[in-house]
Amino acid sequence: MKKILLFFLLPFCCFAGSIGEDNNAFSMALFSQFQDEENLALSPYGIFSNLALLYFGSAEDTAREIKNALHISAKKDQFLSAFHKHLMHLTKETEHGYELSIANALFPHKGTHFLTRFKEIAAQDFDAKLQSVDFEVPDNALETINNWIDEKTRGKIKNLVTEQDIDKSTRLIVANAVYFQGAWAFPFRIHKGTFHPSMGNPIEVDMLHRIHAFPYYEDDEVQCLALPFARYGTQQPFLECLLILPKKESLPEIEKKLTAKTLDEILYSLEPTGINAHIPKFCFSKKLLLNDILKKLGIKQAFSYQANFSKIDKMKDLFLNKVLHETYFSFHENGVTAASATTSNIGITSAPPIVEDAKDFIADHPFLFFIVDYHSRAILFMGRVSHPAGCHED
Repeated sequence: MKKILLFFLLPFCCFAGSIGEDNNAFSMALFSQFQDEENLALSPYGIFSNLALLYFGSAEDTAREIKNALHISAKKDQFLSAFHKHLMHLTKETEHGYELSIANALFPHKGTHFLTRFKEIAAQDFDAKLQSVDFEVPDNALETINNWIDEKTRGKIKNLVTEQDIDKSTRLIVANAVYFQGAWAFPFRIHKGTFHPSMGNPIEVDMLHRIHAFPYYEDDEVQCLALPFARYGTQQPFLECLLILPKKESLPEIEKKLTAKTLDEILYSLEPTGINAHIPKFCFSKKLLLNDILKKLGIKQAFSYQANFSKIDKMKDLFLNKVLHETYFSFHENGVTAASATTSNIGITSAPPIVEDAKDFIADHPFLFFIVDYHSRAILFMGRVSHPAGCHED
């Protein structure tokens, strides 16, 4: 049997209609598998879109398992049409506003023959680059793949694919890279504050502070604050960073209650409210092997010798070997970025507006974060902050 290596490369970083709902149902099911107290950042959108590409190369029980795990509800042609339309809208290039690029690539072994339909879907609907490599000359193959990774992630992820990840039986690497750099519509000031981790002693951290009218919602259990990103008019989708801060219960207890439906209800309930916001600056990277988690979600046959990816090459000799997901996420006073350095022409040029009776939103204990497309509600990125870590460079 020959192996497929599937990589999700995300340095840090929407769908319309039912696809957004599918993506979010998958997102919450995926996130529920990470039951620990560690910092976590991932892009369910990147994972969803890349597994969706493999779905169109699968057949029979393998296809059924992937479809069910991704919560795909639309028929194949309808899915492809909606997916491609929204992908192009989401990544439309502009001279200003945030930068969001989503890149897909197929690296087959030289001489591999793809079925015409799969090649068309990959290129036209997923905008995937196709470049052959020789896995029997591993150094050259690794250089080609890692150079693509380095370019698409702006140097944030280097040498992700190693000699241990490929061998002479490898026939295809499917890669996805998401790069996001966005400035806050309303930048913050920095001051020192105290954060209380779920375990351990309180620590001193850099806190982002601003008094402003932000989209906000609260109930007996949580406070929810949305931070909009600056965009280029209506030419870019409206993206925002949603923070969910527990009031009395622990973060794991809140996570257990959170579903795609409740998250959607929160987004619809947000209203402009005067907020005195204090949020810790954080930056961390996370590399995950998703094999076992995807198996728990129902994708089992794809990892076995019974896998059926015959719609890729007409043969039944491919199976899924590894699913790797790497995310770099930096949250700072100017926005969210994956760049090694951040420069922004949006600064505080005057005193903050006076907001009477501002509510306190003090994120001095573990919380959740989401990057969402406001209109489709699709989750692009999500994670938890249990301990505000710092990167060597932002």
